[in-house]
Amino acid sequence: MMLGFNTAVSGLLSSQRSLYVTSHNFSNATTPGYSRQIAYQRATDPYYAPGVGYIGTGTEIYDVCRVRNSYVDYKYWNENGSKGEWETKAESLKELEILFGEPSNNSFRQYMDDFFQSLEDLTTNPSDSSYREPVREAALALTKHINETAERLVNVKEETSFQIEAQVKKVNDIAAQISSLNGQIYSLEIDGKTANDLRDRRELLVDDLSKIVNVQVDEYSDGKYRVSIGGIALVNHKEVSEIKYESELQWANGNVLNLKSGSLKALQELYEGNGENNTYRGINFYINKLNTFAHVFADTINIQHKAGVTLDATNINAGSEIKFFDISDSANPALTLTLSEEILESVSNIAARAAGTGVENADNLQAIIKLRENKTFFSGGVSQGTPDDFLKSIISNLAVDSTHGKRMDSNEGQIIKNILEKRESESGVSTEEETTNMIRFLNSYRASSEMISTLDQILDVVVNRLGAAGR
Repeated sequence: MMLGFNTAVSGLLSSQRSLYVTSHNFSNATTPGYSRQIAYQRATDPYYAPGVGYIGTGTEIYDVCRVRNSYVDYKYWNENGSKGEWETKAESLKELEILFGEPSNNSFRQYMDDFFQSLEDLTTNPSDSSYREPVREAALALTKHINETAERLVNVKEETSFQIEAQVKKVNDIAAQISSLNGQIYSLEIDGKTANDLRDRRELLVDDLSKIVNVQVDEYSDGKYRVSIGGIALVNHKEVSEIKYESELQWANGNVLNLKSGSLKALQELYEGNGENNTYRGINFYINKLNTFAHVFADTINIQHKAGVTLDATNINAGSEIKFFDISDSANPALTLTLSEEILESVSNIAARAAGTGVENADNLQAIIKLRENKTFFSGGVSQGTPDDFLKSIISNLAVDSTHGKRMDSNEGQIIKNILEKRESESGVSTEEETTNMIRFLNSYRASSEMISTLDQILDVVVNRLGAAGR
């Protein structure tokens, strides 16, 4: 009789524990990184009764495991790095496109048009100061726009540096958390069970880490867990090798950190890339291009302007030798480009006429205006041609890079979406399925309860009532 009771109780306890697991799944249906769990049940060892044979002794829950596909995790971590890289590049390049403001009423082309139009207007009445003032104002507006664009580029570069530092700190923080979880999981799994929830937390951290840097995860037969970047361990069970940022990304021991993907790689390329030797066209590329434009534009206009004669010149047969533009810092021409002091002081110093001519002559202005159509204005580099051609090349490079970044981000996003759907289909909690399991385990629990009640009644009859009628 007691064997029957034990058998029924084992069924009751197994159903109860299965219900606990189902309840846990329900509770974490929306928990990020959670993997549904299954209670694995089996029959207990049978009892041998002489003359009868083997009799079943019930059931037991021998393990509770999470449903997780390590291959899907590997694919996700591998692709998540590319997603993080292109997402970061696409966002940053979009910011640069807004910064350059093309096309808009606040674009380089608009300021260039306004400047050369003011020169055209001045040719109609070179001696009238009311025509000269707009030239100075339009030129100041152009130089100010170049200055502000260069300053914004420098600010974006500084912000990128801060982002790199923040990402480095985040990587080290995640590594420390993974190391702590490694110790907890290792201690809890000594008896052969699995620390399901802690493992979910650890792999959620690896999910976050994989978007920042390219990671490789290895779990060994002795329970040790290793997370590495480029073959070098970031986390080796409980040991952490931190990374740092000191003008370049490094390991704590000073070795260079080589990244293949991730948002940190994108930020590094955006910060350092100058487009030379097939390197990425980062912020430095656009700063250098803008500096080149400011330098060559100012020098070329100045050469022609010096050949002309100012309005109040006493010697009309000699060039003015007055610069139109001035650059106070040759290392940062785009930041420091402005009008020369002479023109800032007086618009009479605009050299409109050619040497040896009268005040109504505008030949020198015409020569300056024609420079805009000079195909050799910029030469010797990748970007050549007129000032408009040079600016178009900068904008087109940015547009190409931005479009490529958006396309790659979209492609990687679709790949990640498919992988997540695969992971969700295997590891995610289905409330419909868990409801079905709940009903199934509840019916099993009730059946075991009924069996215990039935055995109790039988025992009551045998012990308390059998033979009572004959008393």
